[in-house]
Amino acid sequence: MFPLYEEVKELITSELKDAVVKVHDLTGGGDHLGLLIVSDAFEGKLLLAQHRLVMDILKNKFKEDLHAVQLKTMTFAQAKKQEIDLN
Repeated sequence: MFPLYEEVKELITSELKDAVVKVHDLTGGGDHLGLLIVSDAFEGKLLLAQHRLVMDILKNKFKEDLHAVQLKTMTFAQAKKQEIDLN
């Protein structure tokens, strides 16, 4: 696991206190990440607003180590409905 994974998780959870964040590498280089973020902070927000929220949190990481992210955001109710394992 790349150190960037934990840094990204910590950044997101420091802003979205209830968030569960799953990170996976998209290219093998550790700087293109797929992120699944589940948080009730997304409740009532359009998908674009959810993604902007996350991108605002990660903006400084893009200046340093991070090159690209693929986001999947949802609330806990949506994750439960889709039977997504959050463990």
